[in-house]
Amino acid sequence: MDELAIGRIGAAHGLDGRVKVITYSGESGHFKKLDTVELRDGERSMKAVIQSAAAHGELVLVKFEGYDSPEASRVLAGFEIWVPRDKAAPKRKDEYYFAELVGCILHSQGKDLATVCAVCDGGGGELLEVAFPGRSSVLVPFRKEFIGKVDIEGKRIELIAPWIIE
Repeated sequence: MDELAIGRIGAAHGLDGRVKVITYSGESGHFKKLDTVELRDGERSMKAVIQSAAAHGELVLVKFEGYDSPEASRVLAGFEIWVPRDKAAPKRKDEYYFAELVGCILHSQGKDLATVCAVCDGGGGELLEVAFPGRSSVLVPFRKEFIGKVDIEGKRIELIAPWIIE
């Protein structure tokens, strides 16, 4: 996994083609250091050059080269911004990129139970969607009451409350 999504483009802002970007990490400093990024929306993908980026409350205002009006930049709404991992927001201790958690094996008491297939924000915190062989997936709160050791290198996550998936 060499690239990560760092934000999603929203509506145009102002008259010069800038767009509002929701940053997935809540950080904005790394946007100012970016130049060329990849924009992805489902099957569509394209390279884009960032001319400027500036924090704007909880958002980032980004100006892409070649998009010089609100009408032109509207076509970018919905695209995710993807960058090489080393250009994403830095992680602190016990922080993980969602993409690192996907594919990890959920295990408890020496038994492999399920595979993390997605991570989503549940309002009260992140939720791991875990898939079982021959069974529907379930959501597990990614909280210390339920989750123990997370080993990103070994692609394993300890479930300390196995009753939650029953």
